Amino acid sequence: MTNTLSHIAIAVDDIDKAKSFFELLTQNKSSETHLIEKQKVNAAFIAIGDTTIELLDPYGQDTPISNFLSKRGGGIHHLCIKTDRFDEMVEKLKSTGIRSLGDSSIGAKGKRVIFFHPKDTFHVLIELEEH
Repeated sequence: MTNTLSHIAIAVDDIDKAKSFFELLTQNKSSETHLIEKQKVNAAFIAIGDTTIELLDPYGQDTPISNFLSKRGGGIHHLCIKTDRFDEMVEKLKSTGIRSLGDSSIGAKGKRVIFFHPKDTFHVLIELEEH
């Protein structure tokens, strides 16, 4: 089983300004911003080394990202780990009592993802992504 860091997600209140900053910082071009309707978020990715930074901007009011921004003012939202044994890893985590936040769904990269409750993961929201 190979598990690696896929991306670090950052909640922002202005995705265009954030893209400009991280493009300057990384000297890489970001992806186009795209809407993930199910999660009510606009997302863009910027490569940095072997991983990426995902910028998350709320799409509408009273969404998970808008709530995060109002409580915390932005910042790191979650870490995403990619695995080549998605179903097996989900079951292993759940069997140890780690709660998922719903069922798996299709994420921003078109791959299956599932989130795990930060109360069970040392106060860090964890996204598991199928590789």
